[in-house]
Amino acid sequence: MFSCQSSSKENTPAIPENSASSAKNQRFDDRKEVQHIVQRTHMFSSENRPDYFRLALHGDSITGGQVQFTITTYEGHKIYEENFSAADLEASMVYEMRASPASTSDREAYIVKRMEEFVQPTDFVSPAIAPNSPAQTSFVNETTWRRIQSNPNSIGFKYLLGKEDGRLLVYDPEQKKVVRYGSFGG
Repeated sequence: MFSCQSSSKENTPAIPENSASSAKNQRFDDRKEVQHIVQRTHMFSSENRPDYFRLALHGDSITGGQVQFTITTYEGHKIYEENFSAADLEASMVYEMRASPASTSDREAYIVKRMEEFVQPTDFVSPAIAPNSPAQTSFVNETTWRRIQSNPNSIGFKYLLGKEDGRLLVYDPEQKKVVRYGSFGG
């Protein structure tokens, strides 16, 4: 299941939000004006109901903004949050530039495009970890790796920040949250 919504300069989210705040990335200020929102649903933490993937670009401008990326369960429990600069989405623009320097409107369009493409059906894989993959414990311990690997219904989600910072996420039912279990790229 996959559905999407996006909007510009929207202040009211259509997806349930859990009011609990995340301890990580506390410098993020969600009181800033919302420049752009992208929302998607996809099966991830549950086999029965889709989760909500949301990117909200806050700030005084698109190019100078901060992106709040959250994954929320159907019931409204936030299971993942990460905050990063819009520049992290813009960084891979260098691979597509035809002229230098890019105009502000080109940069803004590229950031919005990256947000729109951030969560796509092709970014999900099941099982999250192939049965014959050797344990990689850079992000999770071997017990967590093996537990996720032993679940043939686990769903992995991949996304790219910066130019080459690919990240792999999976929901860990024992911890009741999303964990990063790997990386790809540079």
